[in-house]
Amino acid sequence: MIKFHWRPLIPGEPDAELIWGSILGVTALIAGCWLCSGVPTPLCTFHTLTGFPCPTCGLTRGMRCLLRGDPVSAFLFNPLALIVVLGLALYLIYALVVITARLPRLRWGKLSPKAGRVLRWSLVLLVLINWSYLIYHEKVIAVLLR
Repeated sequence: MIKFHWRPLIPGEPDAELIWGSILGVTALIAGCWLCSGVPTPLCTFHTLTGFPCPTCGLTRGMRCLLRGDPVSAFLFNPLALIVVLGLALYLIYALVVITARLPRLRWGKLSPKAGRVLRWSLVLLVLINWSYLIYHEKVIAVLLR
């Protein structure tokens, strides 16, 4: 079990929320401008070489749908990517609030080796399930477009 707690920054401790929030904010701003500008996106090298979608295929199309206000289509393009992007958006909001209001930061205790293994294998399984969906989804769309 992961134990969460709130605590103020320790003097000299790197401000993770400031660092990662800044990186995430700048990246989101650049990506949003790029997607809204209509600049063509590069083709997926993995898909071109293998004929199968990569685990992140559909992310760009999904984000374009999300920016147009169509979350259902964004979810259908790549469910896991949308969930991760929404999680990152929540983290950015959290970082902005705790930095500007100088609030205590959310931290968690050290994971036990067993909990670490369970977490890692759960993430691997989640990516594999999502990737299976992407492969299946692409094949169904190809049949429907014939």
